[in-house]
Amino acid sequence: MTNDKNASLRTLPKVELHRHLELSLRPSTIKELAPLFDIKLPDEQSFFDRFVIREPMRNLGDVLNKFLDTQLLLASPEILERVAYEACLDAYDEGVRVLELRYAPTFVRHRHEHMDFQTIHSAFIKGARRAEAECPIAVGFICIIQRILPVQDAEYVTDFAIENKDTFIALDLADNEDGFDSKPFAPFFARAKSAGLGITVHAGEVNLPTASGYVKDAIDYLGATRIGHGLQIYRDPKMIEYVRERNVVLELCPTSNFLTQAVHGKLSNLPFRQLFDAGVQVTFNTDDPGIFATDLVREYKILQRELGFTPDEFAQCNETAVKASFISREKIAKVWPRHTHRR
Repeated sequence: MTNDKNASLRTLPKVELHRHLELSLRPSTIKELAPLFDIKLPDEQSFFDRFVIREPMRNLGDVLNKFLDTQLLLASPEILERVAYEACLDAYDEGVRVLELRYAPTFVRHRHEHMDFQTIHSAFIKGARRAEAECPIAVGFICIIQRILPVQDAEYVTDFAIENKDTFIALDLADNEDGFDSKPFAPFFARAKSAGLGITVHAGEVNLPTASGYVKDAIDYLGATRIGHGLQIYRDPKMIEYVRERNVVLELCPTSNFLTQAVHGKLSNLPFRQLFDAGVQVTFNTDDPGIFATDLVREYKILQRELGFTPDEFAQCNETAVKASFISREKIAKVWPRHTHRR
């Protein structure tokens, strides 16, 4: 019976809106590449110690710092193309038919200054297009501004996203929100929205009393129609109502939110059931499947086991996700098994 359930979860058509491409590397790819960069992995434990987070970290900052080992491997267009290609194929194997991959050009280029933004983006696009040619999956790319970098960097990234709006579908703001106010980035998001890009913003992830206010700022000042994470609004009934009334969609990530200690204690403490039952539009995602050793089927198993989500509720959340996707309706219609309309 368990195997039947797992098989049905894998074959369930899924939409993923929140997957970071730079942190979607296969373990086998990491193990192959690491020695080329003088990273010795003599056994499985050394691999996990360097590249995988399996236990709750002290805070989000600690998690972000551990990303740097993976970053070092993103060293050439050939590697980037491979990473994108494999990430798309892996998602397809998990039942994903509509996939939005996001990445920060500044993160990939850091320590790899021989590659400019366009070289990086072209390599990722090439890998995704190869995968789309091999299997029925619709892939779109979201450009990330790193909020921890100078505002001038955000201007460069925004210019780059708008110049490539034929291959970018949205603009995002990511990294540690604690101490990095989103409001100074408002002009860049206004420009992106005017250029036709969608807006999704990481907000309400960190476990702080002020976190639900970060979600409101993302909506009010940056024009976000989707929020990366956003789970901390469960603390604030008024904010739940605010998000629900505006049809803002949350991109929830179970394993990530547990490991970053967005909630403490057990997986069953995740407030996703509370948000769903309150009428908030929620979607389920992996965030960083490589570094968190997860995939979307595993995330669904967690939601089923710990929070009692049913197949019908998963289908409902996937319909929410497909309607909220920034990928064109025409492209989605070729791979999604049901007719969709814009929100």
